[in-house]
Amino acid sequence: MALIPFQTLEEAVEIHNDVEYGLGFSVITEDYRTARVLQEVCEFGIGYWNLPTIGAEVHLPFGGVKKSGTGMPASWPLLDVVTHKVAWTVNHDREIKMAQGMSAEV
Repeated sequence: MALIPFQTLEEAVEIHNDVEYGLGFSVITEDYRTARVLQEVCEFGIGYWNLPTIGAEVHLPFGGVKKSGTGMPASWPLLDVVTHKVAWTVNHDREIKMAQGMSAEV
C-alpha cells in the first residue's frame, strides 16, 4: 500500500487515475456526494465504500482495469441465471417528487 498526500479531491482523483493499476478501489467517507463523485471518475475494477479492498468478491463482475487483473468479468454470465435485476433509486431529500408532478413530505 502507498500513502500519497493530497490537498483536494480533484488531486486525489488525478493521483489515483495516473497509476498503472486499477483492480480495487476503496473510499472512506461519510459524504454521499464525495463517494458518488469518486465512483464516477475513478478508474477501478471493483469498488468499496467504507470497506477495505479485499478483492474477493468473485460473485460480482470485475476484472480490473489497466495492468490489473484479467480485464474480463469474473462470473458475469452466471449473474443472469442466479439473480433478478432491479432498478434502485436513492432519494436523500425530505421531499418526495414523483414523475407525475405530485409530491409529498417525508
